[in-house]
Amino acid sequence: MASSFPKYRSACPVPSPTRNTGRKAPASVTVASSARQRRSQNVEGDFFVDKRCIDCDTCRWMAPETFTRIDRQSAVSRQPSHGEERIKALQALLSCPTGSIHTEKPAKEILEVQMTFPLPVDEQKLPGIYLCGFHSEKSYGAAPYLIVHPDGNILVDSPRYTKKLADKIKILGGVRYMFLTHKDDVADHEEWSKHLNCKRILHSRDVEITTADVEMQLYGDGPWNIGTDFDLIHTPGHTEGSVCLYY
Repeated sequence: MASSFPKYRSACPVPSPTRNTGRKAPASVTVASSARQRRSQNVEGDFFVDKRCIDCDTCRWMAPETFTRIDRQSAVSRQPSHGEERIKALQALLSCPTGSIHTEKPAKEILEVQMTFPLPVDEQKLPGIYLCGFHSEKSYGAAPYLIVHPDGNILVDSPRYTKKLADKIKILGGVRYMFLTHKDDVADHEEWSKHLNCKRILHSRDVEITTADVEMQLYGDGPWNIGTDFDLIHTPGHTEGSVCLYY
């Protein structure tokens, strides 16, 4: 049976040394001249990917009709052919963690597309589950999700902080908990916590200097629960404090 959360402890564990995750370094360490440099692997047309792509796969699963993987980076394999494909491509553009997707001409509908986030994953099969978009370079493009629930909404991992997204989340009921699966995907957690007034959850083994003030630290091997429908399961491997949410 899942145990309840332990009481808050003021003493934080000693931060563990940074691990080599095997992921590519963020694009911020690349030369600035690569910004907006169109990869030769892109097909001709409006949409293109620049040379800063970190191969996170975001655009390829968000808009597979438009983007593919060529030479260990994303590229446009086919330009959007109708409205729905163009919307998906623009959603991928907004979600790209390094801002590596561009259009040759300004997209007139970009603000309208921005307001589609949080994006329902599947309203029939997975009601109340939303993709937040706006993936963060700090998290190497990890996908953040929002779970809307009567007992309080849960933000799973951190998107890039964007006021428009924060305002939309508030309309959906705000956030009670911000569940951080592991130390690599915390991104802009402080900004979200400040603006949404939510409690952050992270396993103590993954707490570092930048997350020392999280409100709820998990100790031991669990499992833990946050309400009747949510269990947190310790899944060490990628990091010692990796935890999954079971809903």
